Amino acid sequence: MCTSAPDAIAVAQTRHYFADYEVYDAGQCIAWGQVMLACEAPDVAAQALRARAAAQQGVAAGAIRLRCISRL
Repeated sequence: MCTSAPDAIAVAQTRHYFADYEVYDAGQCIAWGQVMLACEAPDVAAQALRARAAAQQGVAAGAIRLRCISRL
């Protein structure tokens, strides 16, 4: 049988996160944005969100301040 819906087991293991972030340089906020992530390990979600935001902005991960993380 063919369905377009994903398996319930796969959906239950993958968690989706949304984060609002700011980019700092020399103590000043120079940019901000939002980023989303789907991952299976909630303990690494914050690191992965920060790394993705840094890649979006072209800065080091240490320049990113995650303001809010929400699990969707």
